[in-house]
Amino acid sequence: MWLEPAAPTEELLSQRRRPPMSEFHGIFSPVCTPFSPGDQSIDEDRLRRLIDFQLDNGVHGIIPCGGTGEFPTLSFDERKRVTEVCVDQVNGRVPVMAHTGACSTREVIELSKHAESIGCGSLMIVPPYYEVPTDDQLVAHYAAVSDAIPLPIMVYSIPAHSKINLTPELLHRLAEIPNVTMLKDSTSDLTQFQRIVSELSDKLTIFNGSDVGALAGLIHGAGGCVWGVANATPKACVNLYELVIERKDFAGALNLWQDLYALNYFFETEGYAATAKAATRMAGVDIGVPRDPFTPLTSEQESRLEKLMEALGALAEPVGATAD
Repeated sequence: MWLEPAAPTEELLSQRRRPPMSEFHGIFSPVCTPFSPGDQSIDEDRLRRLIDFQLDNGVHGIIPCGGTGEFPTLSFDERKRVTEVCVDQVNGRVPVMAHTGACSTREVIELSKHAESIGCGSLMIVPPYYEVPTDDQLVAHYAAVSDAIPLPIMVYSIPAHSKINLTPELLHRLAEIPNVTMLKDSTSDLTQFQRIVSELSDKLTIFNGSDVGALAGLIHGAGGCVWGVANATPKACVNLYELVIERKDFAGALNLWQDLYALNYFFETEGYAATAKAATRMAGVDIGVPRDPFTPLTSEQESRLEKLMEALGALAEPVGATAD
């Protein structure tokens, strides 16, 4: 768990190493995948409405088929189709970074080639999971993808699910691969995160991926956040980024964070996909419920979630499709 840092002075912040501003910065939303009632097929109309909601509220990038998008429950063809819809609906307004992680190198390459062919400009790739590769095998895996597809790659460190901790030592090796240019760090290990920023920010654009660590990550050198909570509260997430990175208003950021933290903690402890979909519906965009075997929140959970959304001023009347 992250410990909340004291807000640094502008002088201290200026001493921290940050990557140069590029298209890969800010709040990237790993969008939920809406499913239709009944047969649980991909609901493309809802997905398009969700993307517009994100972009209308200022997110800097869209990531289809990440963990928030329930990619482990999607078929190969469904992952391709979701990515196609995202590219089409975004229509060049912000970068689309396709998540193409899978358990085999050949599957990652196939998904990545498809993403490139339809206009994605970058890739996010989680390490192979379930059967854990050695460090040498992991480096060879990313190198093979880099050799096959000439797109920037964000390596995704989430040891809670992949069972692989991308340590600074391992990241130094991965950063030597030509197209590995970014890191999403979802470890919630602030000590390791600070070391990574110190040693590797001249080689990698580093994104925070731990929801409850968003403020700490931005203060300690992240160039942005890959943030599932942005599905429901994109404006608040973008505001936090702007307060810290652009305006250096740390008091304002900490004030906003008091309510944002409580919502983020709920996401991480009450069932992520179910919470993301319930919260996004409360924000005015009904995207249904998780795919089986996962279930919606209980009425008691929804009541508590609604209070957290209300505290952020994020509640809205439902629009689009009705709730399932």
